[in-house]
Amino acid sequence: MRNMGVFLDELHFPFGLNADNTFSPEEISTLESFGLTMRQLQEGNLLPLTAAEYYFLAELDGEFPITSHFARCWRKYNTKVTRFDNNATSRAKTKRPTTMRDDSGLNINTEEDDDEYGSLTFDL
Repeated sequence: MRNMGVFLDELHFPFGLNADNTFSPEEISTLESFGLTMRQLQEGNLLPLTAAEYYFLAELDGEFPITSHFARCWRKYNTKVTRFDNNATSRAKTKRPTTMRDDSGLNINTEEDDDEYGSLTFDL
């Protein structure tokens, strides 16, 4: 697996990958070292060059059971990120319910004035 730089996910882990004790030290090291490569491979923006990268993609696609350390770390990361996104979505859905307005009795009358734009009046 290629190292393309340090992987930081400031959106989901603003205080770093080790802030909430989700990942072991080995997993943190793997994600920080190879996370950029794994993300690019998964998104299809990077073509696999090594056997480890081909096998990583095959594991993610379900062709092989997930046994490699890279795939296990990436699956754990994706599960955590997806859970963050789902929790944010469910919190947004459980906010105060909106009230329904009945505008069926609202009458709108437009009358032409001498103005160029006309006027708009509402009868409530």
